[in-house]
Amino acid sequence: MNPLRPLLPLLLLLAVPVCAQVSELGITGGTTFYIGDINPKQYYPANTHLGGGLMYRYNFNERYAFRLQGLYGKLEAWDRDSDDPVQQARNLGFRSTLFEASAVVEVNFFKYRGLAKDSRTWTPFVFVGLAYFRTNPQNLLNDTWYDLQPLGTEGQTIGGGESYGLNQVGIPFGAGLKFAVTKRVDVQLEWGLRHTYTDYIDDVGGRYADNTLLQEQAGPLTALLADPSVLRTTGQNTNHARGDSQTHDWYQYSGLTVSLLLTRFTECDALLNKKRR
Repeated sequence: MNPLRPLLPLLLLLAVPVCAQVSELGITGGTTFYIGDINPKQYYPANTHLGGGLMYRYNFNERYAFRLQGLYGKLEAWDRDSDDPVQQARNLGFRSTLFEASAVVEVNFFKYRGLAKDSRTWTPFVFVGLAYFRTNPQNLLNDTWYDLQPLGTEGQTIGGGESYGLNQVGIPFGAGLKFAVTKRVDVQLEWGLRHTYTDYIDDVGGRYADNTLLQEQAGPLTALLADPSVLRTTGQNTNHARGDSQTHDWYQYSGLTVSLLLTRFTECDALLNKKRR
């Protein structure tokens, strides 16, 4: 008699959860959009840009999964697009590339791709996690794009100070739908927001520095980009709010993901059938 035979039911029981842990690789493509001081609440199609990246998902079971994802996109907004005349007069704006690496936990509403009779080939899901991202706001002057962070447009670098950081963290969260197109291919539709812990994705977050002081100590380029409004030369903006320092910036990624299962949930069928004999 095989000495392991009495342990076979236990070994099979332990093996089933392991087999049910499925890995996927995929590509994602969609759109990125910024929400902040230059675009507090309105949606401008012209400032929505294409983005995309790669995804790896580890399914613990039919309900829970862990996803790693890398994204590349673009964020942009301009005061001139606003319906608010005060914001138009401020005349600020920016564009920035976006690099994001995130780790999120997904929770499926239904049992998805499982072996049970009540498992489904589609499910809504929600997700939440942690993201590292990098932006680099730029503005245009005389047909040349300038990086704004090194300039210290709100006086950060005067007296040897440091400007804000370009590498930041945020909280990605959202919802979507998953579909099992074939036994090995999934399609996922997703809408997600990123709550960040910076107010300077757009280079705008505090108060106007003294423009004359900026021109003397940081240079004329900094002074021009810090305050392109008609009030720049009058000094009326000094120490007035340039942005809302009580809020943080956000951005959104919505897209479609196609993934390939590296292993399948049904690989446990053979073990289950053997156990039933």
